Amino acid sequence: MNLDLVVCPGCRTRTGDRLDVRTLARTGDVLACECGRRYPIVDGIPIVMADPANYLRSEIATVVERELSPEVAALLVADSPDDAPYARLLEHLSIYLDAHWGDRSEPSDGFGAQAIVERIAARASHRVALAVELGCSVGRITAELAAGADHVVGLDLQFGAVRRAARLLDGARLSYGRRLAGRHYAAATIGAGDRAVPAARRTLLCGDALDPPLIPGMFGRVVALNLLDSVSRPRQLLSVLDGLCARGGELILASPYSWQSSVMHEHERLGSADPAAEVARILRDGDGLGGRYAIEDEAEVPWTLRRDARSTVTYRTHYLRARKT
Repeated sequence: MNLDLVVCPGCRTRTGDRLDVRTLARTGDVLACECGRRYPIVDGIPIVMADPANYLRSEIATVVERELSPEVAALLVADSPDDAPYARLLEHLSIYLDAHWGDRSEPSDGFGAQAIVERIAARASHRVALAVELGCSVGRITAELAAGADHVVGLDLQFGAVRRAARLLDGARLSYGRRLAGRHYAAATIGAGDRAVPAARRTLLCGDALDPPLIPGMFGRVVALNLLDSVSRPRQLLSVLDGLCARGGELILASPYSWQSSVMHEHERLGSADPAAEVARILRDGDGLGGRYAIEDEAEVPWTLRRDARSTVTYRTHYLRARKT
């Protein structure tokens, strides 16, 4: 873990174009700031956000949960509502562990992220010092980024997903429940193999992608895949990504623009009938950003999510790689 990159989100101040930040110091299982704010570290993963108490009130079940066998986990949710916190976590993990690591799962049942993984892996030969992924989930893209970076940062708001990412990147084999139907699961296992990343070369955080606790302007590669339509303010996310990106660095985005009213208000949606064109325009023009971007690669890429044994959804995502000029 590289704490030199992690800042206190509670005491950042901006004066004009100047942003003043304080890095955090570790004492045991706590990160502390000179301002007096303290952030917990659980299973080696810091939870760093402006209001951690509010987050923990709603997500405490996923933070303190033990990693149970798939059989025991399924029994615990068998009689609970579908929207109970632990039931939601098991469903989320089933979907995204399969999507990210399906090529390394036993038994195998598809690899939904293959097309995007291949594009990220192709960038490994263009090495950077620092790479960051916002919305890293269970860690496959973060692992691919590590192949082309001296140090990689992965951040996600779902603590249970980041916990599994850490286990996999440690090189451990992970058992999980693959959803069959409803709250019924079958056991599956995953191992990262040659995509394991030593702890000294990675920093995994639980945090808010719209307010990441990271030093700006430091990253030669900034990635957010299928995140623009999963946050309440997508234009703010573009500004955040631009703020993290170093001059001359590259920004990699992908999204199906599957807008949902439960996630964002209508006026927050980008573009109208063609959000892909609007995102490309914002980057080219530097509209509301700290710089303009030259688009170097653009494509339509499939992204498949296996929801259960009878339900698979494939999105056509807009993939874009751009250089900050």
